[in-house]
Amino acid sequence: MIKLRILNETGHTELALEATQIVDQIIGHPTHWVFIDGEMVARETITEINWDEVTSVDLTPAIVGGQY
Repeated sequence: MIKLRILNETGHTELALEATQIVDQIIGHPTHWVFIDGEMVARETITEINWDEVTSVDLTPAIVGGQY
């Protein structure tokens, strides 16, 4: 099982899921950044990840900077 944290504007949700379920969650949150074991990864590379070595995944809303 892999620990998954999904962050949003109201807090976060923690789950323990199998690798296939983690990938489904990543796909299901297309605007979130993906951090695997604390390192940001490109969504395009998630199929190349060795999920047997992963202990945690964080999905965080993308941060957009700029001026109003």
